[in-house]
Amino acid sequence: MMSTVMTAIIAVLLIIGAFFALIGTMGILRMPDVFGRMQASTCIATLSTICVNLAGILYVITAGLSAGTAVKLVILAVFVLVTNPISNHALCKAAYRIGCKPAEPFCVDDLAADFGEEAHTHNTADLPDSAFDVSGADASQQAEEGELQ
Repeated sequence: MMSTVMTAIIAVLLIIGAFFALIGTMGILRMPDVFGRMQASTCIATLSTICVNLAGILYVITAGLSAGTAVKLVILAVFVLVTNPISNHALCKAAYRIGCKPAEPFCVDDLAADFGEEAHTHNTADLPDSAFDVSGADASQQAEEGELQ
């Protein structure tokens, strides 16, 4: 027999899982480009699935059902936590590779160098790049001249 407190906790976890699924679905519909949509879909799959799995695990434990069911739910939760970020990264990289452009330019575009393409970025830095390019020799020379703090 489950206590009222455990029933409430399970209900709250199910509501949180449904909330993440609803918000993520709205994100998929509202995001302007494929990269934002993939990020929203990963949030749905990860957060809502984990909350629903936790609710299931608590239900199995408090209802006295078989331990095998709880183990399967734990394995499923770990599998989702491990595979969702990896699959999202692979899908985003493939979308970039086939030419999907972001709605707004990226602030940093490391994939352009990997694929030998022009970066889909815009310069957002207030300082010139030379202010950030301080190699060991240049740093010691500037330190001697009193330029570096």
